[in-house]
Order: sequence, then structure tokens, then C-alpha cells
Amino acid sequence: MGFLNSKSKFDELHRTNISSPLPSMSYAVKQSTLSKSISFSGVGLHTGCKSTIILHPAPENTGYLFKLKNGPSSFSDILGVYNNVSSTMLCTTLSNQSGFKISTTEHLLSALYGLEIDNVIIEIIKGNEIPILDGSASEFVDGINSCGSEMQNFSKKFIKIIRNVELTDGDKVIKVSPHDEMLITCEIDFDSKPIGHQSMSLILNQDIYSSQISNARTFGFLEQIETLRKKGLALGGNLENAIVISNDKVVNKNGLRYNDEFVRHKTLDLIGDFSLAGFKMQASIFSYKAGHDLNNKLLRKIFSSSENWEFLEN
Repeated sequence: MGFLNSKSKFDELHRTNISSPLPSMSYAVKQSTLSKSISFSGVGLHTGCKSTIILHPAPENTGYLFKLKNGPSSFSDILGVYNNVSSTMLCTTLSNQSGFKISTTEHLLSALYGLEIDNVIIEIIKGNEIPILDGSASEFVDGINSCGSEMQNFSKKFIKIIRNVELTDGDKVIKVSPHDEMLITCEIDFDSKPIGHQSMSLILNQDIYSSQISNARTFGFLEQIETLRKKGLALGGNLENAIVISNDKVVNKNGLRYNDEFVRHKTLDLIGDFSLAGFKMQASIFSYKAGHDLNNKLLRKIFSSSENWEFLEN
């Protein structure tokens, strides 16, 4: 397709929003993209509409570029970056200045980021929501692994956090602090017997993401479904693509995939949201009862001052 050769706006955007010296790194890691295109189809969790997307290999320094079909042979670009987030109501929605939007991006972005795929063009050929599939990122991971990745010529870029940055909202907390890797600590606390208080901590890498995080499903409460659907949300949700809790019990016939599947999924979501930093991040991230909204607000606060981070490149 012709758009695969178009010049990416990714570097231009980040020169505008992230301007800092580039210290050299002591190790060399190359950027990567997919070896070939791969498609996914399914229902959208919130719209309930059929959705089809195709992931394409992309040139170096493209990042995650969504292309939403808006005509027989025309597309509208939406860059996968934190300042294009327009809504965080139960999912992460990205929009461009023309008003085009794509919702429920976090699971796909989480899979790409967790598998260390740097550059992908995500073509949306039907619908305006990423398909929910089984409610986790496992099908994206399996598909990406089956088509393989390809090392590129340019070196990876990194955002290194150099001082603490924190946000609170009532009892919710999210913060980053300096660290040489991406250390994630996530805690949740629900007034629900199947969930309760859960926590986990991990150093993010491909193996840990694939084996410990990618298979955890999204979840919701049956008693809230009617209210959500009146708001146009969760129209595609069912027992095949979400953990459903009712009267303090898990309704799904086969139960949970992990005893702490809920916090694993919250970690999955956090990884997807933090992919919108635009580059790999070196930081310790702590999240307590936070969600899409605080995740995005923290990224905006981090990048509001160059005193919070360094931009590293090999």
C-alpha cells in the first residue's frame, strides 16, 4: 500500500514536545518492526460493532501510527502518543485534530510495547475500535510472534526518568522514580471478594510480559452493565471477552486464569498506556488504584518539564 512509504510525523512531533540533549548510551539496541502484515478481527468491547485491523511493518522512527479508513482509498492518521489521548472513560481513546478517533487501544499497544516492537502502522479498515478478542492481549501476542519481528538500522530511543514525579486523586496514587530498567509495581483494592487487595511487581521484558501479563483479561461487574450500556459503553462485552463478577462471585464458567488475574490485567493496561510516552522508558512506576486517566495525566506531567527526564539514544 502506498501509505507505507509516507514520511512519519513521529520525529517532528517529539522534537516539538520532547526537546533535550541526547547523551550516548553504553549499549546498542536496534529498533524493530514486524516481518510481515497481520490482521485481527472481532467485536469492539464498547461499540459492540465488528472491527478489523491490519498491522503493517513500518519504517524506523514511525512509532505506533494508526491509519483510520475514512474513504475508499483515503486514511486519517492518528499518532499513538500521550497528547493525542482524548478520552479515558473505561478505555484509552486516541484522536487527531480532524476529529477522527480510535478507542480501546490499550491492549494492542500493551502487546506491542511488551514485545518490544517499536514501529508499526495499524490500519483500521472496519470500525473505530480495536477488537477486544478474548479481553486480554494474548491473541495479539500470539499473532505478532507468529509473523515475527525484524531488526532495523536505527537505534532505539529511551526516556530515562531522573526525578520523582507523582499524582494523586483521593486515595489513588501513581508515580515514577529513577531506575535503570522498567520496574512496574501495581496495586489494586476493590470492595469485592473475588478481587480485594492484589499487588504485583515486575521488571518488564518480553518473556515476563508474554508469560505473566498478556493472558490476563479485562473485568467488570454485572450490576453495572445496564448503567454502562445506557451510556453507550460495554455494548460488546460478554463472558467470552471479559471476567464478569456478580454478587461477589466470578460468573465465567471456567473461572480465573490466575488467582490475581485482576491486578495482572491492570498492569497490562498500564503498560499499554505508558507506551504512549512514544519511546521505551527507564523508570520505576508505582500505581495504587490508578487507571487510564491518572496514567495519562502522569505522562503529561512528566513531559511538562525537561527536569523530569533525559532523552537517551545509542
